[in-house]
Amino acid sequence: MNQIRYILFFLATTALFSQSSNLLHINQHTFTLIQEDYDEYDSKGKTITFYRNGDNNQKTSLFSFILEDVTGGCNDKSVEKGVYEVNGKTLTFYTLWKRVGSIEDAPFGGQIKRYTLLKNGEFKLISSHLYIEEHTEDSNLESGMKFLFKEPKTKEEKKLFKKYVTSVERRYGGKFVFNQESSKLIKEVREAIKREVKNVWKKR
Repeated sequence: MNQIRYILFFLATTALFSQSSNLLHINQHTFTLIQEDYDEYDSKGKTITFYRNGDNNQKTSLFSFILEDVTGGCNDKSVEKGVYEVNGKTLTFYTLWKRVGSIEDAPFGGQIKRYTLLKNGEFKLISSHLYIEEHTEDSNLESGMKFLFKEPKTKEEKKLFKKYVTSVERRYGGKFVFNQESSKLIKEVREAIKREVKNVWKKR
């Protein structure tokens, strides 16, 4: 009986995935980009995976990137939007997180990751900057995130703030930026998303 349930679950899950692919040429290197759509539990969206094409049609997986993720109900949900751009040998990933409705335990912010293409066809990470509020300001008063909005004064407050920043940097992989730098980062991410929307409309 358990085996039958597992098979039914497997079929139901895999049926929710769809896949498409295209090629990306940078200098003399060719990459296969495979996009997958998913819809499971309370999350749905799409990811893209970059593969380096080698000899004998061999493909090496380089990294995956979330293009879109929506988690939650109709009114209260967490939204993640991502786009990428190629400029010469530089590959840049832009990610924006936002909250819709009254959801509290969801991230808001942005991240920019830049890679450069090496001669051997591999990508090297050259920078990763981010600003992320992991929840709303008043939803978790014990979190060091509150010191993004007011300066920590005591030794304990500074320690708590550092713990929050270090945790986010480790989880998302990047250097936390503050104040004007964070506003500039969010603006740059939004502009990249707008450019992508315009490009999509031009292709139609």
